[in-house]
Amino acid sequence: MKRKHVLLASVFILMVLILGGCSKKSEGSAAAKPGEKKTVRVMVWGSTESNNIYLEEFYKLYPDFAAKATVEYLIGGSGDDVVAEKMRLALASGESIADINALNYTQLAEFARAGALMDLEDLIGPVRNDLLTGFRLLSEYEGKAYAVPASIKAKLWFYRKDIFDQAGIDPANIKNIDDFIAAGKKIQTINPKYKMWTLGKSNPPYQYMMVLSGTDAKFADDNGKYQLTSNPNFVKVLEAYKKLKASGVVADVDEWTPDWEKAFADEVLVSYPGAAWLSNMQFLPKYAGESQKGKWYTAQWPSFIGEVGGSEAGGDISVIPTYSSEPELAKEYMRLRHLTPDGYFLQTIIGYPALPIMKSWATDPRANVPDPYIAGDYTAETVKAINTFKIFPWDPAAQLELSIVTPYFDAALNGTTSIDAALRNAQADLENQIGNPWTR
Repeated sequence: MKRKHVLLASVFILMVLILGGCSKKSEGSAAAKPGEKKTVRVMVWGSTESNNIYLEEFYKLYPDFAAKATVEYLIGGSGDDVVAEKMRLALASGESIADINALNYTQLAEFARAGALMDLEDLIGPVRNDLLTGFRLLSEYEGKAYAVPASIKAKLWFYRKDIFDQAGIDPANIKNIDDFIAAGKKIQTINPKYKMWTLGKSNPPYQYMMVLSGTDAKFADDNGKYQLTSNPNFVKVLEAYKKLKASGVVADVDEWTPDWEKAFADEVLVSYPGAAWLSNMQFLPKYAGESQKGKWYTAQWPSFIGEVGGSEAGGDISVIPTYSSEPELAKEYMRLRHLTPDGYFLQTIIGYPALPIMKSWATDPRANVPDPYIAGDYTAETVKAINTFKIFPWDPAAQLELSIVTPYFDAALNGTTSIDAALRNAQADLENQIGNPWTR
């Protein structure tokens, strides 16, 4: 989920190397000896803790798989951008660094168009019509299956129901940015420290993209012409966020910092428009702590600039790169974990929501297990958000584009440049550094 704002200047050079078809394999990709277990390496970002907890139970659930293979989780870096960069380097060198890579949907266009991913039609084809629409969209690029959806990043508004009740506020009545600000000011009459969100000096790209994904905005059109200065939604989102910052109801705190975690723990943040992943045990439950368990509820986002729905980068996906040493075992593990009800619902032990990804799983009792930390009907609210789920139309240069535009968005938000200048300069950099993202 975390993104670092780095300029990946080598990305297109590396993609040329990828398309060159290097085939060198690393020492670690040697075949297992007869009777020896094989290893499926899965590269993720952030932490392997929850996945290792899951694996202990997975092996018990699927002893036949456990008898022939071991799954090893590797940390690729602190964010999905670092995992993607390691994939580029591995593809350029022909090194086999993992058999499965975790990515955000943001990066799918780049690797799929480069021919760097294995076709997963044999996994997705049999269940395509059963997948809920949002999850089906996450599995495909240009109508072809390249990914298995791991989690959907539907937009959800997290809030402290006890404090909202005390203020007499029903989130269902908060429809727009003015309602949101008014609610924040009313809550501050109870305690001035209370804040409704965070917008800091340096914001992760998804803070902007969660709103933009609910509009018709895109970075470049189908002809490769950049749209930042011509699509009004880019101006609107920056104007809206400046209005939020000026109102005093959002905290000037950067996400993914100790101050951000402390703001939850100290009950400064009593509201948070975010994405479904925030409920996972390594995030809100860890930051806010046991004393706030059962006090957090979820609702639908208000519409800040007239947007309808959207998502945070679409969702987490698992892909099999062409350098995989164990593609068939990798497919089997992905199928058992994500596309079977037993393997999927087993994820509730690590704090993942029990939202069914298949239509046929809707009546499974495990699909209605209450969230261990969030009170209220978390699953129902997530389903509502999926009904308006949209993925921003990412192009193959998406990650580089985000690293270019986000600092300009931050500068406009923090008043170090005007909105018009920020968008004009961001577009100029996109044109100069990328050109046409569809033909590079």
